Amino acid sequence: MRFEVKRDLFLRCFLIWAMTWASAYGASVDLKVREDSTDRATNERYIPVELWSGAARDGKRELKMPKVDAIYVHQSRYQIRGPVEWKHPVTGQMFLVYERINPGKSGTKLQLFAINEEKSGLGRLYDARPGLGTRMFSGGLKFPVGNWKEGETRKFSYRAFADSKEPYRVEQITIKRIDFTLQEMPHCLEF
Repeated sequence: MRFEVKRDLFLRCFLIWAMTWASAYGASVDLKVREDSTDRATNERYIPVELWSGAARDGKRELKMPKVDAIYVHQSRYQIRGPVEWKHPVTGQMFLVYERINPGKSGTKLQLFAINEEKSGLGRLYDARPGLGTRMFSGGLKFPVGNWKEGETRKFSYRAFADSKEPYRVEQITIKRIDFTLQEMPHCLEF
């Protein structure tokens, strides 16, 4: 049985600002690097992993996982650190992952993210939440990375392991706006 997860996620400029401008390393973000990420003629943008992780960006168009250990605030306080090597307990495959740690009133949520097989996004491999236990996946598509066009929709099929009622899932992302200004903050992304 297939389970289709439809996401209508809107990543607002304040989140991008919090993750890229207020990097824990205090590095200033060069607006030129962001500007050069978008090809206005094709309405295509290169979305780096650093946009999600908050790591400093060098402007190169290559998917990499630079070191980060930072705390961010978006609705709640959370930490992203890594990358670290992690062996998937079900498949035995080794992954380079970022840990996202969300402390909460009922306990800490821990998630592990890696670049998915198609190199189209960051996907979740591990998710441990208070009251929900631990869930493991073969990947997914939670945040777009690489080259994307405005209006483009991509789907990614993956597997949920253990006692999941829906062992196969499909996630999709649509790029709503590739590069716009919101509340005087340029180069925002909405998906």
